[in-house]
Amino acid sequence: MSQQAVDPKQRAQNRKVVSGLVLLFAAPVILAYVAHYMGWFKVATQNHGTLLEAPYPHFEQFEWANADGEKLHFRDFETLWWWIYLPQSNECLETCDLTVKWLTRNHLALGKNADKLKRLVVFPSDVSYEDKVENAEKIILAKGSAEGKDTSLERGKVYLMDPHGNVFMQYEPVNNQDEAIASSKGLRDDVRKAIKVTGL
Repeated sequence: MSQQAVDPKQRAQNRKVVSGLVLLFAAPVILAYVAHYMGWFKVATQNHGTLLEAPYPHFEQFEWANADGEKLHFRDFETLWWWIYLPQSNECLETCDLTVKWLTRNHLALGKNADKLKRLVVFPSDVSYEDKVENAEKIILAKGSAEGKDTSLERGKVYLMDPHGNVFMQYEPVNNQDEAIASSKGLRDDVRKAIKVTGL
């Protein structure tokens, strides 16, 4: 069979059509790629807390000690998730007390995931809250600065730390029972999702 000759004009037109189709489908992908890496838009997340900027603060960057003054070592914290709360002052007043109890109740409400998490409360310089602690075996009371080596955390906030020691999510404390009720599910959902996604 003889090969049918193709008119040069028709060939050029076919190339234009093919190029146009390729561009039509490729353009959105290219635009999305450029927009992502240029920071033109932020992908929405379903986190209830505020995701910190990477590189995340790490447990070992902070000098924290227990109530007896013994230094806390990361080897005693790894393998578990932690809610870390840094009260504004050594006196655990209304907001502090409510926030500690809010964390305790949400910890108990984690169900099968409760054993994968503990709570750490770091007062500025003195611990005087032992007599008010609930579910004491799942909480550590400590003291130390919110300023770490090349990083810092904000006093008055609650943080989520992963089993590798990365402090990556921040939450507001609760000031009343209405806030505690409204924010409880989101707090639990975040840690459940993190446990599920990482498998840790």
